[in-house]
Amino acid sequence: MNRRPLWTLAAGMALLAGVVIAPSASADPVFVTMFDGKTLDGWTANKPGGYEVKDGTIHSTGSGRGWLYYNKAQYGSFRWIFNVRQVKGNHKPTVLIWGTTNPIRDALSAIQFQPPNGGHWDYRPGHNNSGGKLFKSFPHPKWDAKKWAQCEILGNQATGVARMACCPIPEGAETCKATEVLQFTDKTAARVGPLAIQIHNSGINDEYKNLKVESPVADPTKLITT
Repeated sequence: MNRRPLWTLAAGMALLAGVVIAPSASADPVFVTMFDGKTLDGWTANKPGGYEVKDGTIHSTGSGRGWLYYNKAQYGSFRWIFNVRQVKGNHKPTVLIWGTTNPIRDALSAIQFQPPNGGHWDYRPGHNNSGGKLFKSFPHPKWDAKKWAQCEILGNQATGVARMACCPIPEGAETCKATEVLQFTDKTAARVGPLAIQIHNSGINDEYKNLKVESPVADPTKLITT
């Protein structure tokens, strides 16, 4: 009787669960798709009407300040990859990591990264500031936020280091080679929390697609898109 390799059986089970898996799973990232391109299933908003699905993207309606977090899991160490662009707005796109949903406070009391160019904010109680020396910015070209960019955020709960690398996606391409733009370091901030999209204020239309997350992370010290 022919016996199938164990990795092929695991791959079949993972596909049924919506996981993208490679044969060498011990070395290669294993991603979960976070957005089906059709519905907001798996996402929780702070209030109704702030987000919709438009042309295969998560689209913010511009109705006001708020956030939308992935509710199927929360993460301490993770690799989060997504595409983002701003259709209209007077504040850069913003995402949130290492926040809390219990209790729920403004911006989920989270650490904010601003893709693709690397602005930032620290929303934790007792902070609510730009973070000072906790953030380190790296030199890079200033990209047009109104064009599609790819970003990778890598969080390492054990060290309290979170890194972001981004790049503009060339016309007709699906991916690009990223440059590290921002690093945050504070071990006291690293906790299991939601991954979230934030809209800073009314009048902003940001779009996200191709969102996926790896957790546990095969190598929480290495960016894979750079």
